[in-house]
Amino acid sequence: MKYKSLNLASRFPVFSGLVLGILLAGCSAGDAVLPDADPDSEPGEPVTLTFDMYSASVTRADAASTSEDMAIGKIFRIYAFSAGSTNLGTPLDSKNYTVQPSEADASKPGKATGSLTLYRGTYDLYLVSYNSSTEVPELDNSGAFTVSNGKDFMYTKLEGIVVQPDKTGDNTMLVSLPKPFTRMGAQVITTVKARNSMQPVTPTALVVNYIKVSGLYGSFVYKLNNTSWETPSATTVANASYSFEKFDSNNTLEYDVTKERTSDPGVLLPVGGTQKMKFDVNLTVKYKDGSQTKTSTDSYFATIEKALLPGMTYQFDFSLTFYGAIVPSDLTLAIREWTTSNLTGEDLGKD
Repeated sequence: MKYKSLNLASRFPVFSGLVLGILLAGCSAGDAVLPDADPDSEPGEPVTLTFDMYSASVTRADAASTSEDMAIGKIFRIYAFSAGSTNLGTPLDSKNYTVQPSEADASKPGKATGSLTLYRGTYDLYLVSYNSSTEVPELDNSGAFTVSNGKDFMYTKLEGIVVQPDKTGDNTMLVSLPKPFTRMGAQVITTVKARNSMQPVTPTALVVNYIKVSGLYGSFVYKLNNTSWETPSATTVANASYSFEKFDSNNTLEYDVTKERTSDPGVLLPVGGTQKMKFDVNLTVKYKDGSQTKTSTDSYFATIEKALLPGMTYQFDFSLTFYGAIVPSDLTLAIREWTTSNLTGEDLGKD
């Protein structure tokens, strides 16, 4: 494949923090867990924790703030420790919670149900999620998570929660979630279309087969109670890739080639601004060759140096200009400036 021109520009992205409005309802089923305490003391009945819904914006000093709810059906996991515990590889207990529809409006998220119960005491609770409906982050023995591209990892923490019933003789406690989840990946969306003017060779149909971005780190490590990823070692090579393979209903041969084909959003691990990312855009294109219609399937390439920061949203827009005397090898790809987009949590972590 030959290509003649490659143009690239960029604009600043906006922050896309994720605020998870949740109401956690613990069930009485299962064994409650004890914090470190006097073995001769009486713990009493186990307490079921309920968490108020929390809705607020995540703020950054250098970017605009947004708010976002976790979608119905998404799950997250709670890891419970005695307050102040530094051995974060061995939780007292952990349970999954699933976001349920609101009783007032079934189209909106309401409470999240699970089965965590605790005895009276003081605890630190760590909540983590992939914003997925089927998978949650799994803690290893060192108190860390290893996260790859495509995983919408996020966390929040409840520190020094004193567990005791709200009322005498009761076994439930209402707790307000004090802060939203922090999203640790960069949200990325890609689009492809043909330019709608000055086409030396006019395409008649266009389908995006995939867009693969390489020059990424394969995985990062996040340790409980930290606010950032662990720094990769000096010998770690950014040679991993991620492919966007699901596009919207516009991605058909019949649809207007000048209209965008938009990918499902993906989540990539952060990269530095001096790191080169290479895009492989694989397309099937139909075009006129005299009275005949011909088809070409091929890849077009572009390279960019651009930082992907945690909690930020990026949109990469690819626009095509077709040159040459109806020869597929003369088709060229240009990238116009990428723009920003506010993404919801509906499709992130989608199976």
